[in-house]
Amino acid sequence: MTTLRITALALFALALSACSALPKRDGAVAGPFYTPANVKAAAKIPDGVRRVIVLPVAGGPMPTEETLLKLDAICQGELTRTGRFEVVPLSRDKLAEITGSRQISSVDKLPVVLIDKLFNIYNSYGADAVLFIDVTTYSAYPPLKLGLRTKLARVTDGEIIWAADNVFAAAEIAVANSARRHAAALGSDRGQVDLSHTILQNPQRFAGYVAAATFLTLPPR
Repeated sequence: MTTLRITALALFALALSACSALPKRDGAVAGPFYTPANVKAAAKIPDGVRRVIVLPVAGGPMPTEETLLKLDAICQGELTRTGRFEVVPLSRDKLAEITGSRQISSVDKLPVVLIDKLFNIYNSYGADAVLFIDVTTYSAYPPLKLGLRTKLARVTDGEIIWAADNVFAAAEIAVANSARRHAAALGSDRGQVDLSHTILQNPQRFAGYVAAATFLTLPPR
């Protein structure tokens, strides 16, 4: 009996050792992953929508203008990568010249005069639609958090072609996995070293993931 007990204990210890030696599942590969759910979209982008004016990111009091300028560049870059339409950025200075404001939220009630001025600039740019981008939630310190609300509206009739409103929180496992998967897919100039975890500490890199994930929900052509 003693010999059997010792043998059983030895086998149990061996099994535990084998289990501890097994590699842990990498969430960036195995998931679960986050899918933006609060999205309303047309079946496809209308054929007549080829050129889109992208307004500066509106952020209210949360991010500084320096941060908003970085978000402008990040969003414009990720939008261009989708290839859905030609991206025509409108700078904050130009928007201020036209409307007196350096940012306009998608939920702001615009005076008729400002609407007329905006439509004039859209027409001068030959734009078919306008894209509003708002920051709804922002935290630049881990765990990072960024909420984006977006609306793509046709100039001629104001029809909303696409709208999304989601919060990406790095503290959520599915979001962290998706952000790391995004970072890994971008590659690195440092060989095979896994740097994907750094996206969860870097606000700009995390914003790149958020923008990419958001714009992937745009309707197809």
